Amino acid sequence: MEAAEPAELGERLQREHGTLWLHRLKDDPYAALLCDIDDDPGPLRERVLAAGPLWRSGPGPWVTADPATAAALLAHPGIGHVTALPGEAAVTDVRVPEGLGSLCARLLDAAGPEFDLVTDVAEPLAAGALAEVCAIREADRGRFAEALAACGVAQDAVVCPQRLATTRRLRTGLDELRSLLDGALPDAPGPATVVIAARAGADLVARTVLRARFPLSAREAGQTAEEALRAEPPGWIVPLVARTDLEVAGARIAAGERLAILHDGGPGAVTAPAHRALAPFHRGLAETVLAALADRYSQVRPATPVVRRPRAPLTRGPARARVRTTATPTVNSGAAGTITPTTADRRAAATTTPAAAALGARRGEAR
Repeated sequence: MEAAEPAELGERLQREHGTLWLHRLKDDPYAALLCDIDDDPGPLRERVLAAGPLWRSGPGPWVTADPATAAALLAHPGIGHVTALPGEAAVTDVRVPEGLGSLCARLLDAAGPEFDLVTDVAEPLAAGALAEVCAIREADRGRFAEALAACGVAQDAVVCPQRLATTRRLRTGLDELRSLLDGALPDAPGPATVVIAARAGADLVARTVLRARFPLSAREAGQTAEEALRAEPPGWIVPLVARTDLEVAGARIAAGERLAILHDGGPGAVTAPAHRALAPFHRGLAETVLAALADRYSQVRPATPVVRRPRAPLTRGPARARVRTTATPTVNSGAAGTITPTTADRRAAATTTPAAAALGARRGEAR
């Protein structure tokens, strides 16, 4: 990176973000959604829908929240999806690795009775699972986790300009990730796959646990993960691009122009191909964590308000979510009627994994 480039990049990012705020002040609902300061984006989506089936927003993209128009856009051969990491191989499915339960148990042992659900469990679990799938060397797993964390903004950066420091970390992290994956198995997932799998997987874990009602049975754990995946999709905006000149819903769209589909979740919500491909992996992560928590704790509840990641209108994921637990009492078989704490009540002497250590030192940037 040349000396002049950071200043030029910073000016461009600042100008683009300033443009969003300018159009927000002009009462553009899509621009307001991208500014990402509203905890409940529902009213803004309603305003987008009320503005018409497909209209051009102040920031530039054509926008729709209308299900019929969204279906027409997705079915049109002249429209394609905008990828988070252009030039990388398409996102593929990822298997849930063996030993995921053991990794989850080690993370929970190290976390103790009160912990940050995102940085202590969800992110290290996703990074550790992907490191196993990609056969990353044990000595490199800390670097792998740090690179994934730096690339976590990739999806949101497609629709919302990030800060200069965040953008530079994304570039550096992606270079590191490519280097590490070059030495992985021949059939290992590519950078785009692991970046989206890590971010969306950690987000689903956190959302699933936060919406769960403890105590839970194993069956309820699986149902809760499935419900969370349907109700809170991994991407609230589906970015598209016109490959040719075309006309949809009465709008003439030129080749190269961007489009955006907004949805409000639910079973019929539009999902990007990358998220559909990775849904089984994400579900596996969430079910594993819920099952482990249900086995250890009778209650898992927020200890402090959840803090969302800044400038994340597409993923809308949590940066911090501190929870407090109540251990499930067990009867000591050696003394009838004696109540002893479960292993979750004791700080384990087990060594924290490199991925957990790398992510544990990092905390999400709060607004």
